[in-house]
Amino acid sequence: MIQVKSPQDFWAGLLFAAIGCAALWVGRNYNAGVIMKMGPGYLPRALCWGLIGLGALLSVRSFAISGPGIDGSKVRPQFFILLAIVVFALTIERFGLAPSVLVVTVIAALASHEMKWIETATLAVAMSAASVLLFIYLLSQSMEIWTWNL
Repeated sequence: MIQVKSPQDFWAGLLFAAIGCAALWVGRNYNAGVIMKMGPGYLPRALCWGLIGLGALLSVRSFAISGPGIDGSKVRPQFFILLAIVVFALTIERFGLAPSVLVVTVIAALASHEMKWIETATLAVAMSAASVLLFIYLLSQSMEIWTWNL
């Protein structure tokens, strides 16, 4: 009887293959063209086939090479990371870039049990300053640094 020796590889391979198949289906109406005259669907289709091939390789490999099992899912990190994304989307236009990044960094830090408040506050201030420097001053994005639009 054939036995899966590496469940992580097996399920990751199936997931890759499933995503590749789903993307092929979504882009089924894109014109691929030919190698000498590529259409807009050529590269996405090639990447999908690459993803399907990688998934097949991982899944087949999982029968030959031993690997770790699958750990149980943890709800806390998933909840706080998703919450951070939603809060950023809701606050970036109302409060500006600096306060949004500050709040989001604190919320994302709550995903870990090892969070320390001093480190989180330092990281939040540094991330906020780095975001303002990068996006507003270096990339000249038209965002407000600080605003109060309720």
